[in-house]
Amino acid sequence: MSENKNKSNIILIILLLLSGGFNIYQYSAKNNLINEGKNERDSLITARVDIEKELNDTYSELNQYKGENARMDSLLSKANTDLKSYEEKIALLLKSENNKDQLNKKLSEELKEIKNLRDQYLEKIDNLLAENEKLKKDNSDLNTKVEQISKDLQNTVNTASVLRVEYLKVNTLKKKYNNQYTPTLLGKRTDKFEICFTILENKIAKSGSRTIYLRLISPNGKVIGDRAQGSEIFTESISNSQMQYTLSKSIDYRNANENLCFKWESIGEKYDAGIYTSEIYIDGVFSSSKTVDLR
Repeated sequence: MSENKNKSNIILIILLLLSGGFNIYQYSAKNNLINEGKNERDSLITARVDIEKELNDTYSELNQYKGENARMDSLLSKANTDLKSYEEKIALLLKSENNKDQLNKKLSEELKEIKNLRDQYLEKIDNLLAENEKLKKDNSDLNTKVEQISKDLQNTVNTASVLRVEYLKVNTLKKKYNNQYTPTLLGKRTDKFEICFTILENKIAKSGSRTIYLRLISPNGKVIGDRAQGSEIFTESISNSQMQYTLSKSIDYRNANENLCFKWESIGEKYDAGIYTSEIYIDGVFSSSKTVDLR
């Protein structure tokens, strides 16, 4: 009787052990299933986050070049359309694909395609930027050339429009007792300088009022003049410096030859021997000069 009872106890213990082991197995299997499901969800969430981030980053990276030029904006418009298509494709995929492994795999593939698309557009953007930079440089070089040509042309016109003096002649005269003047080359007998010349015809030059200046320069480099007779200063056009003149005269230039004479006579002044220079300026621009050697 006691022996049967022991056998029953052993059988009961074995059954309890088997039951406990089975429960442990079920618990473990359930945990494995939960972990596998969790891993699948985590993997799927990661894939979705990665692909959404890639789309957003690609939008931002590409569209920072918007507004560069019309060709760039056209390219970016197409890029945005392509990215929108991927967004719609992924949204449809999330709704239609029930197999999580397949969904995760397809999302990974789409992520690679989006990255490839981004790289392709960045390459095109890089090429457009390089082309645009070259165009800017070419335009800058062209503008510089046009400006230089314009300046050269303007300088040519300015040079061509300058009035020229020819036939400049300087007479030194002495005064006789009958108030008549006769030529002399002796400084101490010279009473009067007479400087005559012709302003040549110039059809390019502007017609109108012009101011002619005479500078009569003594052998010591001093400009002969007298404020009482109209001697003042003028501005020389090239150096923009102030220069003294002996006499001036205003004319109404009509693009034709014009003969002029300056007469300078200083009462009681005697002139030393040496070289006297007569310079003619028109509107501040040097035109001609002539020297005379008094003994």
